[in-house]
Amino acid sequence: MTEAQGSKLWSAVERALLTHHYNPDLQAAQALYAAVAAHNLPGQPVWPMLVAPPGSMKTDLLAGLDGLPTVHLIDRVTPNTFLSGQIKDAESPQSRNSSSLLHRIGASGIIVYPDFSTILSMNRTHRGSVLADMRRIYDGHLRKEYGTDDDRREHEWKGRITFAVATTDEVDRHYAVFQTLGERFVMIRWGRPGGVEAALMAMNQNCAARARDLREAIHSMMFGLHTQEPQLSSEMQYSIAALAEFAVRGRTHIHRSGRTKEIEYVPEPEAATRLAQQFAQLAKGSALVRERSEVGDDDYGLVKRVAFDCIPTSRRRLLDALISGEKGTGAASTLSYAKQELEALELLSGGALSGSARDLLRQADMQ
Repeated sequence: MTEAQGSKLWSAVERALLTHHYNPDLQAAQALYAAVAAHNLPGQPVWPMLVAPPGSMKTDLLAGLDGLPTVHLIDRVTPNTFLSGQIKDAESPQSRNSSSLLHRIGASGIIVYPDFSTILSMNRTHRGSVLADMRRIYDGHLRKEYGTDDDRREHEWKGRITFAVATTDEVDRHYAVFQTLGERFVMIRWGRPGGVEAALMAMNQNCAARARDLREAIHSMMFGLHTQEPQLSSEMQYSIAALAEFAVRGRTHIHRSGRTKEIEYVPEPEAATRLAQQFAQLAKGSALVRERSEVGDDDYGLVKRVAFDCIPTSRRRLLDALISGEKGTGAASTLSYAKQELEALELLSGGALSGSARDLLRQADMQ
């Protein structure tokens, strides 16, 4: 398949989005489908988390994946969803219809969960159990013990899962939870579509045609992907490594007092290894979506966008302003907290980008 044909496949997805949505974020859509396309590449999976206000096409982007052979769309998660200790029906003990989602999926699959906020709203115990399971699933091996005498193979799963989810910016209030359990998701953020214009376009939408056109375009693109892994140059690998180091520092959660909001503890940032792997996979997935044999500058541009989307909004706005030389980044109190935290993480010094931050941005080809 030629690169021109590949561009035509992605253009069909863009056309479906532009036809049925007001000013859609096409790069965000490409980032999601690049993560899904990377599922079959060797290396770590990429778990995309769409973060946008309600009514901002998150559900449409995910629903377009439904019906693909490896995709499993789910509406609800409990602590027993992934592996279940449920005892089999005594009348049909040989039934192969497992109660565990992972065993029904098998060794490889893509789980799509459009409302991740339901996990965030669980009580602490259940939420911790689900997120701990997801951490192990990302690593490719989940095992549980139950007080039942069923087949011990039902207690264990090994394989490869890509998880694609959506939520609102409420997720930032739970950021400490993700830090404690270890980062697995990469964020893809965008804002609400234009007010009156978006509302007018929505009033005249044909919902059935909207879903059909996007689904057909996405399925055609995914079925048409190259099977050969795109090449990633050593120069771009170096840039991705520097970008990942900047991003892991920028997204590190800092503990504050619940009463005084004073900084109580600054943890050591995570190693950049996992995020660098995810960014490299995302760049390759983007090249696959655009049917290229080598990762290009616009694929890396997508990775740069996602890297900054992974940083909490208040910090990201401040960093964007400092990098571009602009002023006015939000409410004074929010700005003050973001500044304190970025200084504690050694990305700012005296209210400006630190020397080490500038070095990383230069290595990442952003200055």
